[in-house]
Amino acid sequence: MSYDYGECGGPHTWVLNFPAASGKRQSPINLNTSAMEFDKSLRPLQIDLEGITTYSLTTKDHNFQISVQGRGILEGGPLFSKYKLMQFHFHWGTRNTWGSEHLVNGVSSPSELHCVFMNTAYETPEKAMQMPDGLAVVGIFLHIGNQANRSLEELCWTLGSMKVGETRILDSGFSLASLLPRDMSKYYTYPGSLTTPPCSECVTWIVMDEIVTITKDQINKFRQSHSKCIVCGCTDNFRPVCPAGSRPVRCSFQS
Repeated sequence: MSYDYGECGGPHTWVLNFPAASGKRQSPINLNTSAMEFDKSLRPLQIDLEGITTYSLTTKDHNFQISVQGRGILEGGPLFSKYKLMQFHFHWGTRNTWGSEHLVNGVSSPSELHCVFMNTAYETPEKAMQMPDGLAVVGIFLHIGNQANRSLEELCWTLGSMKVGETRILDSGFSLASLLPRDMSKYYTYPGSLTTPPCSECVTWIVMDEIVTITKDQINKFRQSHSKCIVCGCTDNFRPVCPAGSRPVRCSFQS
């Protein structure tokens, strides 16, 4: 599946090969807090990662991805089924003033973590991607700070010696849990899509309010792992926001 983020094959061209990219529930979007609905029925998220045995890091042309073996379960929040963790990955920008896929009131964050879960009601990812409730993605904003996250530190250290297309098993001490917000009760949610081709409209988005810290050195390591656009030289790997349209965008808390 070939696509890019630069001038030639960037997001504005994806619809030519991936028709779903022109749909009515595309992601990401700008989360306009003044226009969204507080829904008191939204429950806290519950993520159980105790069953995960192995984290595998794979480098790609535009990103890197951490896949899991074992069982990591997401439930609660706006969801009516249990969802199994498939993988997680990051998006970032060439500079620290942009990089996240979602915006909050028009403001970008330097990076965004996406944790991708599959509805356990479906047997395969291929089947889940055909269903409107097939996937749930938890989005977490990363802001620049001085405190180095230990799991991010290990991730960056491993990335530094890897080539594109390579896979390595992360140390047994690595855990996604250390990359999650402490408060899992505050989030925004809406029906959307994958933010990368094929842009399937199968995702319940859950974007957390609480941020996680990444250092300047760590985000620079992210950028160094990503091939530059041969036309503009950028290392961006995020899709610009799409129209929210008339979709219901809810929040679990009152600001």
